[in-house]
Amino acid sequence: MTNSSRPIGKVLRSNTLSFVFGTKVPKTDVPLFGSLVKTQIQYQNAVIYGLIYNIEILDDGMTKMLSVAEDVTREEIEWQRSRRVPVEASVLNVGYKAEGERIRYSLPAQPPITLDEIYACDDAEVAEFTERCDFMRLIVESRDVPCDELLAASIRLAMAARPNGLQHRLDCGRELARLLSRDSGRLENLLRRMA
Repeated sequence: MTNSSRPIGKVLRSNTLSFVFGTKVPKTDVPLFGSLVKTQIQYQNAVIYGLIYNIEILDDGMTKMLSVAEDVTREEIEWQRSRRVPVEASVLNVGYKAEGERIRYSLPAQPPITLDEIYACDDAEVAEFTERCDFMRLIVESRDVPCDELLAASIRLAMAARPNGLQHRLDCGRELARLLSRDSGRLENLLRRMA
């Protein structure tokens, strides 16, 4: 995977459906719920794309001490917060691209390996990946993630990544209407959240 940007984390654990990566970032760089990330696997030198569906801010020894200490000053809290924050992010796999092929909106043949590097996708990659709305089926059918919130957040972020975001929202709305044709209540709720 050729990428000039720096990795944002490394895989801690994975399976075919999802993976978790760990990172230590400044408070201002904590990943966003619904953002698209990528990593590489051995099989066909493919790139896996996934959406962050859970972010857990972890504690460290100093945080624990400050949380129970009396008479902690605002400066001490700000100093602790200005340090790098340990984060674990859970990612739902929503597609992959084998070397020299087009993006496939399905689960990859294998999960990433522990300590594989994770990269945030830039606006061009987000626009390319979300050009077709086929990735939404994997989210709608997922049982272990907050599906509707993840769909809405990922669509809003994809809209922001392209100059004609309104057209993308309309395309996503049509695809959701097709996928959820038998669940009008859920569809209506999702369309509201996308706005």
